[in-house]
Amino acid sequence: MEYLSRKKFVHRDLAARNILVSDEGTGICKIADFGMSRDLKDESYYISQAKKIPIKWTAPEALHYKKYSSASDVWSYGALMYEIWSLGHKPFENSTNQECIRLVDSGYRLPPPPGCPKPMYKLMMQCWNPDTHDRPSFSDISSSLSSPDKQLLMINKEDPVTVLGGALETSHSLYTDLQYMYKN
Repeated sequence: MEYLSRKKFVHRDLAARNILVSDEGTGICKIADFGMSRDLKDESYYISQAKKIPIKWTAPEALHYKKYSSASDVWSYGALMYEIWSLGHKPFENSTNQECIRLVDSGYRLPPPPGCPKPMYKLMMQCWNPDTHDRPSFSDISSSLSSPDKQLLMINKEDPVTVLGGALETSHSLYTDLQYMYKN
């Protein structure tokens, strides 16, 4: 995504379902499904006339004003990180699209998935900043994820909290206390 952002390309449908993962243990991931993507060329944002959009992954400015940018892809990247750390749960999976929009507009953000390290959740929250200028760039995200502390990126499938979290159906009321705890 850092490369696409540098090339002024907006994906507009960044989600786990559009990431191809190598099965050879190399850790190689490739972004797929460029059907909604746009080349911004000299512009910093794109106004879409699209009829169908992935609401639960889409930034508020894209939902309300059809305004897509690298910052709106960063919002979606936060949702992608949520999918990864929740071991495959979709964002707002127990909410309708309209409920999701209402929740996000009211300032609600997804709670930390069980077993998610605080720094990773903090990065998710930065991606979900309502102000596009305050979201990290993909270059910032890449730097954060390339930190020497590799433990931040590892999912321990033996950890009971992580295993339990992956098995539970998430809801915004279930982990609210965890969300407040992680903000500090």
